[in-house]
Amino acid sequence: MIGTAASADRRRDGSGSLKAAKDREQAAFLVEALAEDRPDDLRLAWETAVATGPRWREHLANSLKRMPETERVLKGL
Repeated sequence: MIGTAASADRRRDGSGSLKAAKDREQAAFLVEALAEDRPDDLRLAWETAVATGPRWREHLANSLKRMPETERVLKGL
């Protein structure tokens, strides 16, 4: 689910494409559901994604700029 958000920024057809938007929508839904039902698992997934490396963090940050509510949830973990 965190990877889906990063993938949206890496799409060859651009981060504004229909597929990228669908990826962000899916990631937002999963983050919201996990934040409610399994926050510890979500926190671990987020920490793992952020620790993966600078390029991964850059892609996550770029996607989250388009997902302010999801960013708020993740930053609040």
